[in-house]
Order: sequence, then structure tokens, then C-alpha cells
Amino acid sequence: MKKFLIVLIVLFATTLSFAQDQAHKLNMDRGFFTTDYTIDGQEVDCDAFEQELAKVPEAISKWNTGNVLRYTSWGIAGVGGFIIGYNIVQSQNPAAEDPNAYKRYLGLGGAIIVAAFVMEYIGNSKKDGAVELYNQKIGTITSNDSFSMGIVPTEQGGIALAFNF
Repeated sequence: MKKFLIVLIVLFATTLSFAQDQAHKLNMDRGFFTTDYTIDGQEVDCDAFEQELAKVPEAISKWNTGNVLRYTSWGIAGVGGFIIGYNIVQSQNPAAEDPNAYKRYLGLGGAIIVAAFVMEYIGNSKKDGAVELYNQKIGTITSNDSFSMGIVPTEQGGIALAFNF
């Protein structure tokens, strides 16, 4: 009986030593020019926020997709702005062959910028969804891609030692 208690205490101590990290609540407040990232109410930089978000693989995947969409939209908006600006300058040229041709390109540039705004909105919503997904799933994760042990009930009504890798 004494050996059984010792083994049980060792198993219990081992289970505690591999316990998961504390679950944190992430929050992202998007401003006009800047975004504030907080973990449990404490402001952190973007890198620390992303490291915490990486504990949920689905959330970091959505976050990265949102970043790709946002950065791509900035490039596309720049192209649309260039088309508008270039054609406004060209319309001022007195030697232009067709003085009204710039109007078509102004519409094209404007449409490209509107498409870029839509992509920016979708990217931001993906990032918001990633934060919500993290806050929902972080309490249900049993291990953060590391070794963990625990005593679990079996189908026959007994208990068993479970290893997760």
C-alpha cells in the first residue's frame, strides 16, 4: 500500500509539472493609424500578441491570412492611386491626343481603390475572427504541442494513465 501511494504521488506530481500554461484573454483595439494589443488587460507589442496567438494553430492561420489580405490591399490601393494621379497629370498636358481619355482611367483607378478597401475590410475581419477563435479555444486545449500526462476514466468505469505527445 505504501508503494502504491508513492507511485500515485509521483504520477500526480508529474502531471502537475506538465500542466498547460495559463489561459490569457487577448484583445485588439484598432484605431485610425495604430492598433493596440492587450493580453489580460496589459498592453503588449504585436510580436508578443502573435506569439500568444500561435498557441492555437487555427487562430494564427486566420491571423496570417488576414495580414496577407491587408498588405496586398495596400499594394493594390497604391496601384489605383498611381493610375489616378498619373492620368490627372497627363490630362494637364496640352499636347494630349484625347483630352477626355483620363476620365476612363480615373474610374478604373477608383474601382481598384474600392476593391482594395474591400480586401482591407476582409483582412481586418479575419484578424478579428482569429482573436475571437483564440479566446474561445484556449481553455479547451489540453496541451500546447508538448508532452502531457493525466489520469482519465476508462469506458469500463476504471481509471487509466493517459500520455499525450
